[in-house]
Amino acid sequence: MDMNLLQAKAAAFTALHEAPKILVLPNCWDAGSAKILADAGFPAIATTSAGIAFSQGYADGHNISRKEMCAAVARCAAIIAVPLSADLEGGYGATPADVAETVLQAIGAGAVGANIEDSIAADETPMLDEKVAIERIRAGRKAADEAGMSFVLNARTDVYLYNKGPATEAMFDMAVSRANAYAAAGARSVFVPGVTDAELIGRLADAIEAPLNILAGPNSPSTAELEALGVARVSIGGSLARACLTLVETAARELLSSGTYDFAKDSFSNAELNRRFGR
Repeated sequence: MDMNLLQAKAAAFTALHEAPKILVLPNCWDAGSAKILADAGFPAIATTSAGIAFSQGYADGHNISRKEMCAAVARCAAIIAVPLSADLEGGYGATPADVAETVLQAIGAGAVGANIEDSIAADETPMLDEKVAIERIRAGRKAADEAGMSFVLNARTDVYLYNKGPATEAMFDMAVSRANAYAAAGARSVFVPGVTDAELIGRLADAIEAPLNILAGPNSPSTAELEALGVARVSIGGSLARACLTLVETAARELLSSGTYDFAKDSFSNAELNRRFGR
């Protein structure tokens, strides 16, 4: 790996978080999707842990190993010229040392940023203790700094994902408390998935003392609206990967039912993909 090139990508990625314009990060799940998204013109892209897990035959939610995840990240990073941020779930272990090692392995894979969640399992009490979660972010920051990288830790708090029902002021206070504590511990952006209400997003952006990342989907405000609300970064998570897998199932149903091949009408030709990947 060319460390000078990686450091240049890291500096560029950091600068994107300091720019006045919202950063739109589409999420890839393999080298092919990474290449197509980068060629579309995005200044940086990110991986989706859900999409990578699905592509390897795992369910989403801390089921794929760190080794497998970092191998997929490395393949994505190797094929693109723009900065890549890696979705690393809960850091592949509950301790600060686990997160530090995961950050180092992500850097070794060619990533210049990473999501680290404050939940580690889809059970009844998935949220980590706030003090432990803070120390995990601090450890990740220290590991990246000692590696000489301007690494963007995107600290994700899952308050709104795991507290079902209508949003409450207690949830808002908890999300803001955690987000600001993670920023103080070294996160360069904070990720609050599970919110789509424009008023709530605006309040979070006002109260959180770091660039705010929102997970966008069909029910979310538009990118322009999110930018006006104060959001600094928007990502789409596993939605693009899920859409592609939906196409696979649609094609399978067509093949089994009508025996026709309309699913392939508007697809890339082999020649086009060979041209793109043969550069």
